[in-house]
Amino acid sequence: MERLELSAESREAANKGAARRLRRSGRIPAVLYGEGEPKAISVDTKDWMTRFRYIAGNTLVSLKHGSNKYNVLVKDTQEDILSDKVHHIDFFITRVGKKLQTEVPIHLEGTAIGVREGGILEQKIEELEITCLPKDIPSHFTLDISMLDIGDALHVRDIQIPDGVEVRTEEELTVVVVSHPVTEKVAAEDAEAEDAATEADESEDGEEG
Repeated sequence: MERLELSAESREAANKGAARRLRRSGRIPAVLYGEGEPKAISVDTKDWMTRFRYIAGNTLVSLKHGSNKYNVLVKDTQEDILSDKVHHIDFFITRVGKKLQTEVPIHLEGTAIGVREGGILEQKIEELEITCLPKDIPSHFTLDISMLDIGDALHVRDIQIPDGVEVRTEEELTVVVVSHPVTEKVAAEDAEAEDAATEADESEDGEEG
């Protein structure tokens, strides 16, 4: 499992004004959880935006804080949609030999037969919730969709899970389905509506007779 290194500094847990000043100085306020009382820290904005902005929540990060080094996961980030800036980060310490719970993305592989025939691919679930040791966290799960025809679906149970990983997401849930083209759906719905209207008219005629 890939492990990136990031340096952190202590900060005073203060009000919003202090947090704004910290951000103006080029650092992002953060909190480190998982060992005693939460620690108020900060990380370099440029470093974060350059190397860590798009890491997944299941990526282990080696966080150096003073003389200590922790293996952490990024549990949450607060971002300003308008400015596209990160305002706050929550880190969670993981422990060797202790299982943790996280989410791992699902990558679809191949092109479905049904899509080539005009069907519409719909991915219902994009990640699985799992429990495992930090060393066993997969970067992603791969699901081959190449054999899916129109109307076919794959479920959580169809994903190959490596040893040491327990999936908490229900195995019967649909991950991906190839639906009929929209035009066919509309035509089918119109036909059903027309049949229902015809049956209603015939029923009324019978009652009048």
